[in-house]
Amino acid sequence: MTTAATKKTWHQLLPFFAFFIVLFLLTCQLPFFWDKDILFSKIAHWLPGNRFRLILPPELDAGYPPALGYLLALAWQITGKSLFTAHLLMLLFTLGLVWQTRNLLDFLLGGQHVIPATVLVFADTVILSQTVVFSTDLVMLFFMVLGLNAIIQEKKVLQAIAVAGLLFSHMRGLMVAATLGAFDLYRISGRKSLPLLLRTALPYVPALVLFVAWMAYHYSCTGWILYHPASPWAGCYETVNGKGIARNVIIVAWRMVDYGRLFVWLIPVLAFFSAKRKLLKIDKTIQLLLLLLTVTLLVTVPAMLTYKILNGHRYLITFFFLLSLLAAYLLFVNPGFPVKRKIMYAVVVAGLISGSFWVYPGKIANGWDATMAHLPYHHLRKEMIRYLDEKKIPFDRVGSEVPNIVAIRYIELNEDDRSFHRADLQTDQYVFYSNIFNMFTDYEIDELNTRWVVEKEYHCLQVYVKLYRKETSGESTTIITHNPHNP
Repeated sequence: MTTAATKKTWHQLLPFFAFFIVLFLLTCQLPFFWDKDILFSKIAHWLPGNRFRLILPPELDAGYPPALGYLLALAWQITGKSLFTAHLLMLLFTLGLVWQTRNLLDFLLGGQHVIPATVLVFADTVILSQTVVFSTDLVMLFFMVLGLNAIIQEKKVLQAIAVAGLLFSHMRGLMVAATLGAFDLYRISGRKSLPLLLRTALPYVPALVLFVAWMAYHYSCTGWILYHPASPWAGCYETVNGKGIARNVIIVAWRMVDYGRLFVWLIPVLAFFSAKRKLLKIDKTIQLLLLLLTVTLLVTVPAMLTYKILNGHRYLITFFFLLSLLAAYLLFVNPGFPVKRKIMYAVVVAGLISGSFWVYPGKIANGWDATMAHLPYHHLRKEMIRYLDEKKIPFDRVGSEVPNIVAIRYIELNEDDRSFHRADLQTDQYVFYSNIFNMFTDYEIDELNTRWVVEKEYHCLQVYVKLYRKETSGESTTIITHNPHNP
C-alpha cells in the first residue's frame, strides 16, 4: 500500500487544486485579518530594515521562532510588498496540504473513496477558513500531515524536514511533533530494540537541537522564554481558577461540535452503538487514529483548560483534521457502520458546509478567525473608513477593538499610518463597532445600544459594522443602514 500519488491517481488532486486556486483568486486581495495574522505582517515589515535579526523587539516577539514572518519578508523582498504575495504563500501550503491529505487517505482507505473523503476533510470551516487568511495553523497542519506520510513511507529526511517545520512554525508545533513521536512509537510497537529506537528518534534530533539552540539564544538576549509580563500576549497566559477551568471545559466541548462538526460526531457515535462494534476494537487503522486523536488532546487541551484565552477553534485544528479522517474511515471502510453510507455522507458534508454560516447572535463570541463567515467584514470595514474620510472624522476621535486597532498599513499594505485606538466609552466621541469584535464587554455593548447614537451602519450577510456617536442631551437615536449589495 502506497501513499504516493501515482500516474493512475494523480488526477484525483485536480478538482481540489482547481477549487483552491479559484478561491485564491477570489480572496487574494483580502487584508490581513486577525491579530495573529497581522503580527506576521508587522514582523515582515520590520525585518528588512533591521538586517533580518533573529531576535525581534518585545512588541513583536511571541516567544517562538517566527519562521513564517521571515519567509513572508523574503517573499516581499523578491516580489514587492503585496497582499497577493502573502496569499500566494498560503496557496502553496494549501496545495501541499491537499496533496499530502490525499496521500494519507490513500493509505488509510486503501486507495478507495479518496475523493469524497478529501471533500469531507476540507469541508470543515476551521480548516477551510485558514486557506484564505495568513495562517500559521495551516502551515502547522501541512507539516503534520507531511510528517505522518513520511513516517508511513519511512522517509527519514522528509520526516526531519516536517518536524523542523512544526517546531519553527508555531509553539504548538512542538505539541504536534509529540503526536508524530507517538505515531512513530506505535509503528514499531512489539519490536522495540535500542538500534531501532535510535533510528526512530534520529529525524527528531536536528530540529530539536536547532529549536533548543534558538530558545537558548533567545533567553540569553531577552532573559525570558515563552512570554514576559510586558508581552502584548501576557493576557493569553493568565491562568484560571477552578471555576474558570469548568467554564473552559464547556467551551472546549462546544468547540468540538461547533461550526457543523456536530454532524461529524454522528459517524463514530453510530459506529460505537452498531451491532458490529466489536470489529472496532481489533481494527488496526481505528486504533491508530484513536491513538493520534488521544495524544493530540493530551498535548493540546490542558493549556486550553488552564489559561484564560487559549481556547479558540483553531487551537484544535489538528484534532478536527484527525477526527475527519476517523469519520471517513468508519464511513467508507469499516464494515460495522450501521446506516446507508451515501445518505450519511451527504448529511455530514452538508452539515459541515452549513458550519460556515453558524453565527451566534448578541453577546455570544464567535470564532471569526476560524470561519468563512467573516469574509464580508473586509469590505464593510473599508466602507466605514471611507465614510469617516468623507465626513472628515479623524481617527483619534474613534475608538475600536481588536483586530481593528492596528495601523492600516499593516492590514492593507499601503502607506496609511492611521490607526484606531482601543475604545474608551468615557472619552471617545465615536466608536467603530462590529460583531466581528469579541473584546467589547457586555456592559459596553449595552451602553452603546442604549446611550449612543448609531450614525452609520453597513451590513452584509451575517456581518455588520456600526459607527456609534456619543449622544448629546436631547438628541434622538437615529439609524442609517446600508447594504453594500443594495445601495
